[in-house]
Amino acid sequence: MSEIRPLARRGMLGWAVGDFGFNIFWQTLNLLLLPFYTDVLGLNAALAGTVFLIASLWDGFADTVIGAIADRTRTRWGSYRPYLIFASPLLVVAFMLAFLTPDWEQGGLFLYALLSQIFLRTAYSLVSIPYSSLSARISQDSGERSSMAGWRMFFAFSGGAFVTFVMPQLVQSLGEETQSTTYVLAAGLTGLISLPFFWIVFANTSEPERLRDANPSGFTVAASVEDFRATVRMAFANGPLVRIFGCIIVSSLAFTMTNKCLVYYVTYYLERPDLVPRIVPFALVINLLFAPFWAGVARKIDKRTTWLVANVVSVVAYLLFFFSTSRDPVVASLLIALISAANIAYQVLFWAMLPDTVEYNAWKTGQRHDGKVFGIASFAKQLALGINGALLGFLLVTIGYTPNVEQTADTLWGLKAIMALIPLAGVLLSGWLIWGYPLTRETHRAIVEGSYDAQ
Repeated sequence: MSEIRPLARRGMLGWAVGDFGFNIFWQTLNLLLLPFYTDVLGLNAALAGTVFLIASLWDGFADTVIGAIADRTRTRWGSYRPYLIFASPLLVVAFMLAFLTPDWEQGGLFLYALLSQIFLRTAYSLVSIPYSSLSARISQDSGERSSMAGWRMFFAFSGGAFVTFVMPQLVQSLGEETQSTTYVLAAGLTGLISLPFFWIVFANTSEPERLRDANPSGFTVAASVEDFRATVRMAFANGPLVRIFGCIIVSSLAFTMTNKCLVYYVTYYLERPDLVPRIVPFALVINLLFAPFWAGVARKIDKRTTWLVANVVSVVAYLLFFFSTSRDPVVASLLIALISAANIAYQVLFWAMLPDTVEYNAWKTGQRHDGKVFGIASFAKQLALGINGALLGFLLVTIGYTPNVEQTADTLWGLKAIMALIPLAGVLLSGWLIWGYPLTRETHRAIVEGSYDAQ
């Protein structure tokens, strides 16, 4: 029987602030790297989308391996915290390399973009999977995890808003005429800003001694086989995790399709490229403001019900956006704000629900497998982003998108359809999947306390 102890505010915020640092990399990868490939590097949009697909599939594989490695790591600082200190400098180096602009033909550009993005994603996972796994260690209270997820998303989108504003400004101030080094320098400067946030997490969290041996240790061939078998067992035994797996695939597809098109929408539909450094961060600021709101709703009612409420708001927001004919930046910003306010709920709820499946897994299989759970879930996100990148690149070609020229009316209509109708389908499918999610707050507490009776 395990007693649930409240987490001190210092530990909660000390952990959550780390996502400010992570989103310096993630939001740049998610929002700015595709336009960088097509409009700066000169890579064909379909090839750029293929880069995202292949790199995301690799990322999903790497996440599961890194999760297993982190579970088996044993140091005097714990299993997960050391990665925040010792692996994070490698992430900054990988970030810089992703923005090199070699003067090569399409084949060479494709290969460089692919390899540099694989390196970036692997380095990112080496730090982020252990970081995420900490959330299941430092708190075992389901409601408290909703607050943690809300604060995490608050800092995440603070970091995202920061980098989407600062990166273009740095590029402009460093001089666009020297693009071969401008983007690398801008990436290096913003990357260095992330490091203190990882150090703060390390300093303000601790891994409970009683959970030190909750997972197997040792690195052998037999251990690798056992980790593979454990992952397969989770796929069959952990029903809540499988549902979240499906939900995050379809909701990430929806959420990211809108975000990745936002730069194109502002540049070509609104015909205001000068507003990109303002509207894109504005959408992230809305995410930032509503993350604590959805966390509070989840604490007061139920995570599953909160997801369904967010579905309703998303459907209304996407329909209003699609059928609006206004090109007024103010009207566009309000519609984008409504979409962003609803969509942030899925990010908050994903990170609030996922740690609960760790204890469910321990109840079903006898071991927690924290890192594996987060690795599998991260694989789901990467799969969604890979599909998203490839699909978006294909769709941009299909609607006749041509970089750096005025777009036709049909292309602009197609752009809005990509931003609204595909995400709308994903939102509806996620609602259908989450309808049968069984892990309530009361059920989770009973599992943690050892009093749960499945009958």
